[in-house]
Amino acid sequence: MPMLQDYWIPEKTWIFAVGILQWQNSEAFSSFPEAMPNRADQRLLDLFQSRGVPPDQICYLQDQEATLAQIQAKLPEMLASVDEDSLFILYFAGHGDWDADTGEHFFINYDASADDRDNYWSVSSIVDEIEASFQGSGVLLLADCCYSGGLVDHIKPRSLEPAIACITSAYTHNTSTGQWTFTESLCKGWSGERCVDLDGDGEISLYDLARYTELEMAFVEEQKSMFLTTGNFDAQMQLAIVAPDDDSEPAQRVEVYWADDWYKAKTIGQEDSKTWIRYIEDGSEELVEVDRIRPYQPTGFPVGAQVSVAFDEEWYPASVQKFWYGLHFVRYDDYPESWNEWVSRDRIR
Repeated sequence: MPMLQDYWIPEKTWIFAVGILQWQNSEAFSSFPEAMPNRADQRLLDLFQSRGVPPDQICYLQDQEATLAQIQAKLPEMLASVDEDSLFILYFAGHGDWDADTGEHFFINYDASADDRDNYWSVSSIVDEIEASFQGSGVLLLADCCYSGGLVDHIKPRSLEPAIACITSAYTHNTSTGQWTFTESLCKGWSGERCVDLDGDGEISLYDLARYTELEMAFVEEQKSMFLTTGNFDAQMQLAIVAPDDDSEPAQRVEVYWADDWYKAKTIGQEDSKTWIRYIEDGSEELVEVDRIRPYQPTGFPVGAQVSVAFDEEWYPASVQKFWYGLHFVRYDDYPESWNEWVSRDRIR
């Protein structure tokens, strides 16, 4: 198996992308009408092409094109076409599902029926296809949906030959929001935006992108993104270079005092001695005095604490296993570890 380059080569990249914002069974799978006018999935694919990925090396199935039959026909066809020294990227945005009894995860294809998971696009089938057909040098999996961390669950136990990297919007047992925060983060990374260059070296690596995405998802969406690399997939693979003339000041994650409470916001500029901020909750902007702003430094319950966690409008006893950036990883007292999940502050007491 050829070694991966330590920098991304667009001309040697093949992309299989599925973006679904509306489904044939609209009663079972709600659409995302508010996300459709400015589709970040489309912008990500346009960005890849503008960076130099050849159009004939991109397969993008959008909405009604993304039937299970189309997916199952097109994916192995592309995998078999990838050159031996090339990178394969698979991207999905839409609804995801998880079967707690079997541990299987699914991406919901356009024509999925709510009555039978056998007609869902299973995550294990994706890994099976990679194992059976892929002859390239590496695979990068990107998923923006509920339970998207299931990709990690299905990769870890296998000894796959190709080097694999994976970034997901949510933990394996967690739902995800219908916002574009995850895919927007991918766009910022491949665009070379300075805010993603966390170590300030002028380059954006895969690790920079994964870490920036993790922080964004926790701060904005209160979700725990996941990141994995296997084999010789270099987490420091260079994806983009920050433009030398980009002297923009990266937005700071802060809290702003308003009406007797603190609200999450991002700084977006300065005006004299005051700071322009944009609130996370509603996107409104305000020019505020310095003494109304503080760095975002969330506190939480300590590891080992006995707590109650809200789930489907009921409270369940649990214990805190980890705490990170405002999120608690909990284990439910009366349930197996397969139900462990990351929960936001408003779900725990």
